[in-house]
Amino acid sequence: MPGLSVTLFGRELKLPENAGWPATTWSSLTANNVHNWIGFTDKSISQTTTYNLPSGSSAAVTPDLDTEQILICMDPRYVEDSLSMVTSACAPQPHYLELFNEPDFSYMNYTPLTSPQDAAAALQPLLEADTTTQFISPAVAFTNSDWLTQFQAACNDCIGKQINIVAAHIYNTSPDTVISMIQQLHSTWPGQRIWITELAPSSDPSQGCTFSDQDVINWMQTLIPQIVNLGYVDRIFWNHGESNSLYPGNPGMCNPSLTNDDGSATALLQSYGAMCN
Repeated sequence: MPGLSVTLFGRELKLPENAGWPATTWSSLTANNVHNWIGFTDKSISQTTTYNLPSGSSAAVTPDLDTEQILICMDPRYVEDSLSMVTSACAPQPHYLELFNEPDFSYMNYTPLTSPQDAAAALQPLLEADTTTQFISPAVAFTNSDWLTQFQAACNDCIGKQINIVAAHIYNTSPDTVISMIQQLHSTWPGQRIWITELAPSSDPSQGCTFSDQDVINWMQTLIPQIVNLGYVDRIFWNHGESNSLYPGNPGMCNPSLTNDDGSATALLQSYGAMCN
């Protein structure tokens, strides 16, 4: 499955909690067939403090972190900056740009709730831009709600025209439920490319996941081949690429980390890479 397996880095990578960042972490991921990554920023890693680099270091240490990054226009506050980026004549225009992250859910108040109609109005300058950038739809928190269909009506059917890819965030401990959610998404948007830009059994302790490390591996090994066999999902972004525990007091419970604190590969990453070889 070359090109399918990609990952996501959380809002903030910190030292010493992620002591292997960036070089060892990225080396472990690429050695296990992870290709691109997506993060919560519309800036390249060399232009942002969101993803902390060691003192005296830069993205030049691992240049692929810039070239393999997929950017997000997080919410309406970033449209102007994103428009400058995708229409730039002085720098390469990004291959892809995701348009808003979970506008239907303000996770920890990082981004504002945005209605489909307000999102369509805010994104109009980007949708009218003369650019080579391929746009990814807003990635809603509640997959298969009516947010995207309302957005489609408000943006004059931009999905399938200016927007090339439908994004989805999916968290559920049941592989069968995940497959059903993806099938429903495809039935709503037939013929559209689908990227699952966040995937894991759980994203928050409130969801009640109690998987062991082996349970997470089994979940992944069961689910990902089924997603591939659907034939219409282009990419899967596993959440998280860095070391990150859902339960700080019990880091072994439902842990989605592809790398350890020192940047080395977890057994989960080794399994992920083996499936996507």
